[in-house]
Amino acid sequence: MVRYRYLFICVGIYMVGSGTYAQSLISPRAIGIGAYNALVNDSRAFVANPAGLTGIRDWDFNTSTYILRTFSRSGFVFYGLGIGKRLLENSAVALQYSPGISLEFVVPTTITFTGPNPTSIDQRISYDEPFSFGYGHRLSDEVSVGVSGRMRKETVVDTRYEIVPGDTTFIKTTESTFDGSLWNFDLGLAWRPNSKIALSLGGRNVVQIRQNSLPEDFDSLQLSNKSSVEIGGAYNITPSFTVAAEASTAKTGSVGYEWELGSDIALRNGIYWSVDESPFVDAVGVSIGWSYGFIELDASYLWFLNQDNRQGSSLVQEFDAGDLRSIELNRYTSDRLSFSVKAMFGIIRESLARIEGVDLFGGIYPSSYEVLAYRPIGTVRVRNISAKPIHVKASFYVEKYMDAPTEAKPVYIMPDEETDIPLTAVFNEEVKNVPQMTVREGTVFVSATPAEEYDDRFQTPVLIYGRNDWDGKVLSLRYFVRPNDPEVIRYTRDILLQTKDSLGSIVGPMDSFQRARVLFNAFAGKLVYVNDPKQSADFVQYPSETLSLRGGDCDDMTVAFSSLLNSVGISTAFVDVVPPEQPENSHIFLLFDTGVDPRFGGNISRNPKRYVVRKNAKGVETIWIPIETTVITRGFDEAWTSGAQEYFDEVEVGLGLIKGSVRIVDVY
Repeated sequence: MVRYRYLFICVGIYMVGSGTYAQSLISPRAIGIGAYNALVNDSRAFVANPAGLTGIRDWDFNTSTYILRTFSRSGFVFYGLGIGKRLLENSAVALQYSPGISLEFVVPTTITFTGPNPTSIDQRISYDEPFSFGYGHRLSDEVSVGVSGRMRKETVVDTRYEIVPGDTTFIKTTESTFDGSLWNFDLGLAWRPNSKIALSLGGRNVVQIRQNSLPEDFDSLQLSNKSSVEIGGAYNITPSFTVAAEASTAKTGSVGYEWELGSDIALRNGIYWSVDESPFVDAVGVSIGWSYGFIELDASYLWFLNQDNRQGSSLVQEFDAGDLRSIELNRYTSDRLSFSVKAMFGIIRESLARIEGVDLFGGIYPSSYEVLAYRPIGTVRVRNISAKPIHVKASFYVEKYMDAPTEAKPVYIMPDEETDIPLTAVFNEEVKNVPQMTVREGTVFVSATPAEEYDDRFQTPVLIYGRNDWDGKVLSLRYFVRPNDPEVIRYTRDILLQTKDSLGSIVGPMDSFQRARVLFNAFAGKLVYVNDPKQSADFVQYPSETLSLRGGDCDDMTVAFSSLLNSVGISTAFVDVVPPEQPENSHIFLLFDTGVDPRFGGNISRNPKRYVVRKNAKGVETIWIPIETTVITRGFDEAWTSGAQEYFDEVEVGLGLIKGSVRIVDVY
């Protein structure tokens, strides 16, 4: 006669996570959404899709627990913790310790009374996945790949009881433990073709490496390691509402959504289905999340429609290890309330903008560096890679030659759109000391509100010309004029002091004209006209250099004399002549303002062709004198005559101002 006690299996699932289903239940967010594969972006439940690890911003830490209420136990259960780290720009790694991923069956004692020595046998069978790791790498801005490994442990404790009869009957107990372990490796792919769509592809149990095997007697207790393929996708219907779905060749799948309500609160809801379960929809998950700064708190509830075998006990004949694909989510998993905390450290902000390219208009001329604070030196093309409209600011910086990055005005960019932002630069005095053309690294930074840190940055070569280099444009030549240069002021004051007696007898409107004549003759007497040292029009001496070297070419003389006149309050202007048929023969000469009213032009010259009537800085018409500096060594009168003739030929006769071959640029 054989007597059987009630046979049952005590099932303790200390925490649930991803196995057949893609998402891992270690994350309440994953539980709530259900279809989590395409939305993995940190170390939470990274085994669902390790490619999503590239979404880690810097350091990432998370831990979770849940409340278990079953026939065999109840209370809080520690599920596990994970940590992730971004490596350089395109890679990330993560580790997870999860003692809660555990499944245990206890086959109760079965006593046999037949035979001389009645015996019984019971077994405790446990499955664990205590460790996992993952690595993700971004191949491009849209595509990432990843690999993860999960360590599985299989333990069978075989206990035998033997009743030993005799004067004193006692029970002899013999316990044997058998262990098996293996690593299951998964592959993941994440593809984001744009800011609204996210797609994923995964392979589960692609490779298995078994370290230890259970004895042949327990082969039937080894869990299934069948490979499966999972595909998932997510779509941002609006910036605050995302839907997701996924399916597996293991005949399971899920759909869900995430709704960001504002105030950093998010609601989620997911539905799980399985072809092998009855009903077809076998579970529903809901979740709520709240974030503040670098902390995220989440809570979820997982409810199974069919409660059979989910209370911690079932009949032994229903247990089939080969039918269990997952330690975490299977027919014995019970309803549970889960909680998690996630903390981010280091660069804890999600990037909102990306630099698509930088275009600099040309090199930096030290002579005109001040104007670059207002005139763009180039543009940076920026794309909004977020799902929300953003305000973007761009700034530019060159080490040593700038005290701090120069920031442009913010611009508004819609999701997945791009725009060009002008770059300006405030250089310091060091840039004037660059002796010759050089190349430095310029850095372009981009930041998007509401964050303050940089979302992206781009380094581009910046060509900085030597301090004497000139771009050949008359508008830029005026930046070489330095009336406040100490050498220039000292020079003009010395000359005027030496001639104060003769100038003192001149009163009225002719004062400026006579001072200009005196300065010019003194200037001309000490200088000689020489060719540009580079035999080109791209090298200009500063006034102090011309005075020191006592020589220069047309541009040098014009700049120097303009500086002298401006230092004593006499306005000047450059006359730029560019013959249309022969632009290589372009030429520059000078005009200076006498301050004399045109009504008294006869005091200047009886020949009106020898002067020009034009408005000064105050908008008042006065008489201006043309000066050709190339004949400076011949004295003021000869330079005036030559300049007047050239102005008459090019402007009056040749209609240069009308045709555009002549341009006058004031130097105030």
